[in-house]
Amino acid sequence: MYHLSKVLQLPFDDALSHTKEVLKQHGFGVLTEIDAQAAFKQKLDVEFRHYTILGACHPRIAYSILQAEDKAGVFYPCNVVVQEHENGCVEVSAIDPAVMFAALENPETRAIALEAKTLMEQAIAQL
Repeated sequence: MYHLSKVLQLPFDDALSHTKEVLKQHGFGVLTEIDAQAAFKQKLDVEFRHYTILGACHPRIAYSILQAEDKAGVFYPCNVVVQEHENGCVEVSAIDPAVMFAALENPETRAIALEAKTLMEQAIAQL
């Protein structure tokens, strides 16, 4: 599977705030935030469910992997999606960093990617 996910029983805005706080607790900063619902309404004039993409980055991990592989930045940031489903539940999904960095053939980057995966798994579990 290419993602880590958890369903929350929280209203969307609360789930979004909680997700950002938990990411922060695990050392991730949110560099970007894309409100897909607003973007689709503005650009396409279509309705879409609550769907926000957070661009999360763990500075120490990012630094380490860029030291090992200078073009690894093409994979950054790690995307975390907070979306509301039709039944009202909110799902938080994050890219699996080990899958994301699997294309890198440098053994040093594999170890760093596994560390990133562990941190992301801990964050998702804490939600």
